[in-house]
Amino acid sequence: MVIRFAIDTIINHIRQSLISILLLVISIILIIFSTMIRFSHDYVYSSVDKLLNSGAEKTAILRMEENNYDFVKELAKQPEISTIGCTTTFGIEPFPELYNIQKQYKSNTEEYLGDYLEVIEINKTAATLCDLTLIKGRKPIDLDYTPRNEKDVEYMYLGSYFSDIQIGTEFEDEYTIFIVAGILDSSQRWISESLLNGFDINTIDYTIDCKSSILSFYDGNPSSSDMWVCAANNYNISQVINVVNKLANKNNIDVRYTTLKASYEHSAQDWIILNSILSKLIVIVCFSCVLMLICYQLYRILIMKKEMGIMLSVGFSISEISKAMILSNIILSLIAFLLVIPISFFVVKWWFRTNSVIDIVCKALLKYSYPVSLGVILCITIIISIFITRFLKKLSPLEMIGGQND
Repeated sequence: MVIRFAIDTIINHIRQSLISILLLVISIILIIFSTMIRFSHDYVYSSVDKLLNSGAEKTAILRMEENNYDFVKELAKQPEISTIGCTTTFGIEPFPELYNIQKQYKSNTEEYLGDYLEVIEINKTAATLCDLTLIKGRKPIDLDYTPRNEKDVEYMYLGSYFSDIQIGTEFEDEYTIFIVAGILDSSQRWISESLLNGFDINTIDYTIDCKSSILSFYDGNPSSSDMWVCAANNYNISQVINVVNKLANKNNIDVRYTTLKASYEHSAQDWIILNSILSKLIVIVCFSCVLMLICYQLYRILIMKKEMGIMLSVGFSISEISKAMILSNIILSLIAFLLVIPISFFVVKWWFRTNSVIDIVCKALLKYSYPVSLGVILCITIIISIFITRFLKKLSPLEMIGGQND
């Protein structure tokens, strides 16, 4: 009976119901996009912090005018430092067994190198920058990098799409022998080399999905003068920087540095201010919508007074009428929420149509924004309904029947 009355209330007062749905849609959209903005803001730093073995707070970026292998090797031996080196994406000879697989999955990406096999080269001293999860194979730190036949040796770790390639398979070009040493787990990610330039406010993701990637480890001079340096356990990044400065002075090398945390805070300053202003505006608009919802709920009660008074006279209780009102509000909230889902997906896909972060944003919607917005709007609706119930209890059936039902 309560369900029937709730549905009849919506149908019989369709204009008021549509206005309530419109206000709810506006409120839900604002909540969804404010939570999505907050999620994206946190995701940039937290994803990097989670991926790096030492964490973002204990990782710094070193910049030198030119590479000095002896200096890097000496730094790698210091107890304060767990990792030092760089990651660089190169195009090498397109070995058919690997190239054809990679081309199938990467040919539509903006970063694809076209006629070359794309590999992410990582020097041995940076092998522990991120954790490697292998389906099969041995970790790069345990392997022998001794040159063979006057050629350097590099060990390849292939993404899960290359799982049919046998461990130990060798590929050779003019200067290097590449040996397949492992197959990466499908969940494997690696840090993007673009982060060596510091955080950019326009970039949401600095991690690389390695399913179609090839990580190639070598023992030699870092290929870039910009490199990572990470603090070991029981040490902090300030102690690492002191060691770097001490050895740089000893070797007469000009070294600049910045911590990842400092880089992120600096790049995010303007964004944080803008987001703070935007968040306040969203709160104001949502609060205004809630006030308007309360006013419309009161308006609905006033035009339904006579109907409710008659129901009380024939045996319905205030509790049953209140439950029907709460149920009708919940139904309207769910209708508004279902309307918002395709609208928000369309806006997100349109806004990020040329950006590779669409998957991340969709995850933010599905796992964060939608549940939060639905929970918030249902709570608001129930609170409004309880407020209306208290209002109803102050009126007698006679007072209700005596009102106008226009």
